[in-house]
Formats: sequence, structure tokens, C-alpha cells
Amino acid sequence: MAKRQEPNSPFSEKIVPLIPAGKIRCFITGNLLKDTPEENVRQRWARSLVEEYKYEKSDIAIEFAIKMGRARKKADLVIFKQGAEKKQENIFIIVEAKRVDVLPKDARQGVEQLKSYMAASSHCRYGLWVGTEKQGFEKLRDGSMEEGLSDIPSRGELEPKVPQFRDLVPALDLKAVFRRCHNYIYVNQGLQKAEAFHEMLKLIFCKVYDETESVGELRFYVRNEERRSEAGQRRVLSDRIAPLFEAVKERYPYIFKGNETIQLNRRVLAYIVSELQRLSLLRTKADVKGAAYEELVGANLRGDRGEYFTPRNVCDMAIRMSIATFPQEKLTRLRVIDLCCGTGGFLVSWINNLRVILTEYETAKGRTAEEVEATVAARVKETCQANLFGIDINPFLVRTCQMNLVMHGDGSANVFPADSLLSPSEWDDPEARQRIPYGHADLAVTNPPFGSKATVDDPHVLSRYQLATFDAASMRSALPAEQLFVEAALNFIRPGGRLAIVLPDSILNNPGLEFIRKWLVGRAQVIASVDLPKETFATSGGVPNPSVLLLEKLTKSEIKLYEAGALDTYDVFMAIPKTAGIDKRGNAVHLRSPEGFEILNEAMEPMVNDQISHVAEAFKRWMMGGGYARH
Repeated sequence: MAKRQEPNSPFSEKIVPLIPAGKIRCFITGNLLKDTPEENVRQRWARSLVEEYKYEKSDIAIEFAIKMGRARKKADLVIFKQGAEKKQENIFIIVEAKRVDVLPKDARQGVEQLKSYMAASSHCRYGLWVGTEKQGFEKLRDGSMEEGLSDIPSRGELEPKVPQFRDLVPALDLKAVFRRCHNYIYVNQGLQKAEAFHEMLKLIFCKVYDETESVGELRFYVRNEERRSEAGQRRVLSDRIAPLFEAVKERYPYIFKGNETIQLNRRVLAYIVSELQRLSLLRTKADVKGAAYEELVGANLRGDRGEYFTPRNVCDMAIRMSIATFPQEKLTRLRVIDLCCGTGGFLVSWINNLRVILTEYETAKGRTAEEVEATVAARVKETCQANLFGIDINPFLVRTCQMNLVMHGDGSANVFPADSLLSPSEWDDPEARQRIPYGHADLAVTNPPFGSKATVDDPHVLSRYQLATFDAASMRSALPAEQLFVEAALNFIRPGGRLAIVLPDSILNNPGLEFIRKWLVGRAQVIASVDLPKETFATSGGVPNPSVLLLEKLTKSEIKLYEAGALDTYDVFMAIPKTAGIDKRGNAVHLRSPEGFEILNEAMEPMVNDQISHVAEAFKRWMMGGGYARH
């Protein structure tokens, strides 16, 4: 009989202060402020000034009143000279942080507002305006405003400097950076969104390559004076970025064609470089990077073939549950594949979880943090290059996935454009046919396309699947793709291998689909079944009633035992998480106390109400209690 186990309540974690509904705690002062979209943007920049630019909280003020004649206007963020009294004459930098839909030309909140604050503050030298794009200004000695500033200086600097490798910092809000860059290309270059995305992708590759190959001097940068002149912009492209892209094409010939060039005009390119130059994409946290990449890709992925994002909490849940079913010492030797890899969510989750495990292992050897980081990076790259694979029918998504894997540790050379419902022998790419045959993977993780646009009615394809005729008088004329993918995925894994797959819960409970369940239990052991909240795919338009199945493919001898009615019965892990961290509109949902107060974690950030993220731990406890015997 199946055992049901609820995930642990997240209230059991260590938590700190409560926030009343409708309030947000100021990062600088600790005071409670009204929770608005504008305030959230300002608080993100307040955190950035401290954690990325290294300014002291004691030198920053929120909503500082600027005297302008008889009037007083409040500036969003003001940075004073180090250690100086918080007076208007001691202001060094002013930052105006606006919602992402506010334009620089906005009459009330645009750049002119910032310029007026700077003009009224006698010793203010720099200003930064951030909304739909980022614009920097320097006030010269004569009081005039020089535009085109690439960035503001960090703490201890009198002016922005060309970043060295040691100066690069992990991004806190990479999503906003990518959004501004993509929008800037779209508005100022005249490209369609998909074209803008591909040009952005080229520069991200250049940035990652520069980080990977540099230890001191960097090539991915633009000086203030270069942004301000056509000759300087030309120099950025010809002397630094174009040669970088040539090196990228040589490193990744399976992603970029030899004749590809950067198509951005020089002014746009200089802007993108200025946004990215001080950040370390490689050292940015995986969840921040993942959210940013989804933001960048999202506008170009809208389900034309039943495609949609798999939320990261679902990817992590499926991967962590799958990992728990294998001995830890075998993880670096497992062949892992996603048959509908899309942007690479499952594959990236595998990399991130593998990195965590290897980091713990290497740290236990007593090595320094630098030694651990270098060793783990090398092991992750080696493992991915040998054992991590992806397939997708959409060439656009293949390139998108490859970039995602490059940013997270690699394996990008093993992602191929192919239809995984076809036999590998029918694929056009000979390398894909050779490297991804049937029956070789230890683990398949996938979220197949679903819906009316993903129905398969080709008799040639259907004839290859047992499900097309199982429990039927004649071959079925059509089947939804997600149903065929259950069988297709099992074809790619070895006997005893695992499959984690996202499916509509109709497959599990619809009386008309009993033939699928009957076929499935004769070919796989059901290890776990997780019914996900209806809101899980609210931001991507995916399965409205999703479930995740974790299966183990039966061996030939086990199939014979099943057919003879002699296969032993077994328990199944089942969970029904109630919350996904978002509501039906895709807005974040946070944990609240019984009194309605928002709960913060130790980093003073609201705790997301996401029970999906707790399922894997419940599954591990179930396994430790003897719920599943490893093969």
C-alpha cells in the first residue's frame, strides 16, 4: 500500500524578524517602509551599493531631502563622502532607482530629476539613474553634466576605473541587468526580440570567456571616455570585443558559425559592456543566474510547440530526489540526459547539485577555499563533458541551453538539435546518433511538451511505440506527445536506470488513460509520485495540473516476474505540496505568521512559501526508513 508523506513545514527553519503585511524592511536603516514596486527596486539598489560597490551603510541615506531653492525634494539614495556628516554639501553620489517601466525621458522621474539634485548639491560629483536603462552622469567643475558615464566608482575610489579580474563581483540582481540590456538592444538597435536575444547571447559568451581566461587584465570593458565618443566606441569593438568573439567561436564551434559577427551598433555594444563589465557571471549564485537567464529567454519562449519553462524549484526537487536513489560515489559516472532540454533547467540543476556534493567532499580533505573551488570546477567540467546530454527539437533552444550550461560549468558540447520521439538512427546529426543511443543513460529527466499543439499523428512515429497499440484493437491514430515521451524516455535509459518526468496528473488518474498506467507498471517501478500545486507553472503557461513521477526501469527478468504475477509489491513515496512560492498570477508568495506578519530569514529577506522545495528532504527521510531499496 502506498505511503503518503507530507513535506516538513518550512516554519521549522530558524527564522528572524516578522514584517507586517504591506511593509518592507529598509536594508540601510532597518525601518519599516511601505511595500511598493518602487520601494523594492530601491532596496535592491541599496543592497547593491553595500554588497557590490562596498559602501558602508553609515555613509548612505534613503530619501534624503535635497534643498532646491525654497523647495525640498527627496533623493532615492545618497552616498556621502566617507565618514562625513550627512549634509547636502557632503554628498558624493546620488542614485535614483525607478521601476523597470520608467523611461529616462519621463517628465517627473526621468534623468532630469537626477540632474537637478546633482546641480543643487555643491560637491556631488556622480549620479546614476536606473529604470528601463542605466544612465550615469559626472558633474564637471563648471557645473555642466557629462553624460555616458559607464558606472559610479566603488568605495575608496574617486572615479570609476577599468575593472581588473580581482575587482569583479557576483551580481545580486542579474535579472534586472539582463532585462535592461535586452530592452536597450530592442529599442536602440531596431532588432526583433529573438534577434536582440542572440546578439545579447554573443556578448554574454564574450564576458564568460574573458572571465575564464583572465587573471589580471580584462578585455571586456569600456572606459567612460570611450562610451562618449564614436572613435572610442569603435575601439571597444575592434580592439577588444571582436577579438574576444573570434576566440569564443574557436572555443565553441558547435554553437557559433565561423562567419558570424557581432551585429550591434557600437553605441549599443558599449552600453551592454558597461552594464556587465564589473560583474562576475561565473561567481554569481546559481539561483540568481538561473532567474536572470529565464528572464532573458522568457520573452522569446511562448509555447509554440507546447514548450514552457520548468520552474527551478521543480527542477531541483526532481534532481535531488533522483540523486538520492544513487550511491553518492557513482554520481560523477552517471550518464544524465534531458530529452526536451529547452533552456537547460534540469541539466543546470544537476550541475549545481553535483557541485554542492563535490564541494563538501573536497572541503572535508582540509583544502583551502581556493583549492576547493578550482578542483570542483575542473571535476564538474570533466563530468559534464563526459556524461551530461541534452536534446531538443528547437534549434533556438539548443543554443540557449548551451549558453546556460557554459555559464554553470559546461557540458554544452553534448546538446543537440534532434527529435527525441524519433529513433536515434533517424537523427541528422551523426555525433548525436553516436553519443546518445537507446539504453545507455542512467538517468533521464524531462518535461515534455503537452497540449493540442504537441499531438503526434505520424503513423511512422506511432508504429515505433508500444503505447500506440497497447490494449487497443488497432493502432491509435494520434497520441499526445507527453504520453509517448513516457515510453521514449524509458527507451533511452538502461534497465535499472531512473526517469523523472513532469506529466499532467490526468495520466495518473484519468479512467480513459488506464492503458498507459497498465503499460507503465509492467515496465517500471514507481518510486515516487508528487502532485504539484496548480500554480506551479503560472509564470510559464505550462501544465495546469502537474505531477512528477520518479521511476526505475525494470530489467528483463523483473518484467518476466511481473508478467507471471510474481514481482514483489513495494511502497511508493507520495507527496502533495500545497504551495509553489507563487500565486496563480505568478507573483511571489511569502511565509506569514498566524497574525499575518511576513517572516524574514537570517539575510533579512522574506521567506518564500514554497513547499515544493521541501519534498526532496522528505523523500530522503522516507528512503532512510527503508522506503526504497537501491539497485
